[in-house]
Amino acid sequence: MPLTPIRAAILGAPLEILKALPNSTLDIVASYTSPDLHGWEAVLANRLIDVVIFNASQQTEGNQAVLRTLIQNQIPVAIVQPDADSLFAYELEMIRVDAGGRLCALTPPAGSTPFATTILHGNANLPDDTMLGVYEHLTHDLLFLQPELGMPKYVFAMGGRVNDDIRNLTINVEFEAGCILNWAKAKTDQKGTSFHQDDIQVDYNHQLNDAQDLMHSLTSLVADDVIDRSWVQFASIREAAELISISLRKGRRIEIFDGNPTEADSFKGVMSTAGCFILLFVLSMITVFAAFDISQISETRDQHLTALETNASAEGQVAPLWIRLWPVYPLALFIGFQFLRYIIRTDSENREAGDTA
Repeated sequence: MPLTPIRAAILGAPLEILKALPNSTLDIVASYTSPDLHGWEAVLANRLIDVVIFNASQQTEGNQAVLRTLIQNQIPVAIVQPDADSLFAYELEMIRVDAGGRLCALTPPAGSTPFATTILHGNANLPDDTMLGVYEHLTHDLLFLQPELGMPKYVFAMGGRVNDDIRNLTINVEFEAGCILNWAKAKTDQKGTSFHQDDIQVDYNHQLNDAQDLMHSLTSLVADDVIDRSWVQFASIREAAELISISLRKGRRIEIFDGNPTEADSFKGVMSTAGCFILLFVLSMITVFAAFDISQISETRDQHLTALETNASAEGQVAPLWIRLWPVYPLALFIGFQFLRYIIRTDSENREAGDTA
């Protein structure tokens, strides 16, 4: 534990678990608990704050804008109940890498049950009978199992292909360890999810982390020599949960690729698209001009015949060289764009190491 208390600001609903922590460990210097987080901008100018505890939903545009601003200003943020979609989660990670900020998510505490690499059944009692509710519930279940079974590798969903029809939904998730989770909606009133394999049964009720888990995350977040990957882990697992819609629509197993998108990956994607467009444009214009020249062959031939009969020159007005070289310019511009990749900061470890300098 640090010798001095961690000074934190709370954005969102108050946390009851903080009452279990002494003031000598965690000092709450500011709280913004209104639904719209009114007055949160004061955090940007308060140099006494070491970390921001974000206990609000990440699914609204307003809260997403708050998180973007905090990360861009290199303010460490701990998200207590992560519920962001994978697109925003990856966007926030890209902002964090570019700005050199710090971000963590409080994930479920690791279990201690050694599941075998066979079929694991999960019966989930969903509080929200929508596809979004399935995403959130399955994400937390996968985060709970991840320390023991590794990251998900494949997702295969079966059931009704109508949107938000989850009455007969069954999801199979294969983990790195080789274990396959057979996850379905429970028909009982049991809270959370019950996992059972042979004679082993584990009940996970989706309870919040305790005060010690929160304090451990905050300590790691403000430490200079610790790199917290919990937010990237959440983003990857949330993406795995959202892939069930694609699996339902295509009727096949979907592979989950390792790694998270970076700004360099986005740049390569944009350049690939732009390169194809420019090449097609140049080829199309060459084809158009070639067709135009072919249509002028008879007229050019008549000019040459007339010039031979009159002993005159057949040379007409020739376009300047810089105009005749027009196909080179789009290609040269595209090649010049490739040098922009050298100004993109892509190594998050080096960025975070630079924060300690």
